[in-house]
Amino acid sequence: MIKKVLRPFWSYDVQKTEKWLSSMAEDGYFLVKVNRVTRCFFFQQGEPKKLMYRIGYDKMQGESLSKGLIAEGWTKVLRTGNWFVTVNEKPLEQIKTSPVREGIIKHNRIIMYIFGGIVFYFSIMAVFFLSIFGLILFSGDSQVEVEESPYWIFTYLYFGAVIATFALSLYSVIKIHRTNKKLMNEKINRDVFFGKTQGEKKLTKLEEKQLKSSGQLVKKRKLGWMYAPDKLEQWLEKMEEEGYNLYRVSKAGTTFHFLIGHPRKVSYCADYQNIADESYFDIHRDAGWKNVFSSIGSLQKWSIWSREYSEDEERPEIYSDKTNQLKHARKIAIAYTCLFLPLIIAYILNLGLSIELISIKKVDKMQIYSMIIMLLAILTFGSFSIRTWMYYGRLKKRVG
Repeated sequence: MIKKVLRPFWSYDVQKTEKWLSSMAEDGYFLVKVNRVTRCFFFQQGEPKKLMYRIGYDKMQGESLSKGLIAEGWTKVLRTGNWFVTVNEKPLEQIKTSPVREGIIKHNRIIMYIFGGIVFYFSIMAVFFLSIFGLILFSGDSQVEVEESPYWIFTYLYFGAVIATFALSLYSVIKIHRTNKKLMNEKINRDVFFGKTQGEKKLTKLEEKQLKSSGQLVKKRKLGWMYAPDKLEQWLEKMEEEGYNLYRVSKAGTTFHFLIGHPRKVSYCADYQNIADESYFDIHRDAGWKNVFSSIGSLQKWSIWSREYSEDEERPEIYSDKTNQLKHARKIAIAYTCLFLPLIIAYILNLGLSIELISIKKVDKMQIYSMIIMLLAILTFGSFSIRTWMYYGRLKKRVG
């Protein structure tokens, strides 16, 4: 007996899908086919069994699994496109090697960037049209008249489609971001479980509070450091030399917690990556670097790395090639310029329209407030872009 089940967003949360497949196996339904177009799963009924499923994504994956996965007890159930599904009869705590998640994370990021671009575009257009509508609505003598038309149905359908697309895109971005974060943490947690990494003891909230009240824990804020990462690195290294040892960084990346200890030489590197996969973190950890912060966002993927060294050692750097350092700084400047330039242009157009309306009609307080906000937004976003190019200029001068 074949059973068909529809799961339209199964690839947005592969871990949840894997648990669902395992529960289906316990009920006697075993996966035999997946239709990626219709998003349907097909099951063959049999004797109930406890199975561990793992979903993978790999363009280069062949019909057979690697020897390491086969030795660990994994069997490939099916392959559809670049997706494949494996199964294992061992309990989770006995499985040391599983199919890697890197392919899924990269695939999800591409989809997330596409939907993120749609959300960003619709958000900019909404701000633009709402600003225009607000100016018209709050202008003194203007009147808005709505005319009857048999074609209003097309307008409603259009805006309904826009709202539905925006909602789907926003849901996709949030869902995929959470999934990727769980997939990245999955490997770290399993490495800790099997002793591959050695975690450091973290203070409890009560201990942090006691140290803070005694003056042993110092909290400092650094806003907008990602627009001048070299200055953040210099500041952190100076704090270490003065005996303020970095303990942790807040999830937002703006608050730095220091424990008063002893002066030490520590090299810091604030690194920006468009796509940071599992191997990126493994390579730096193997080279002796400690990851003290990783941003939770995907559009701005920042990591702060540290590495202690002795007085007679040369200051270590993650990227020793000066040409690569310069390319990296230019990538940061271009990325933030592309992010802020559309906002700056939209606010400049709105500001120009406001000035034109003022020259025609009498200005009111609401229009003045709106113009001030737009002017501040232009200056703020413009300063962010300029600071990134100044960082690039400083590094170019230093390298050249």
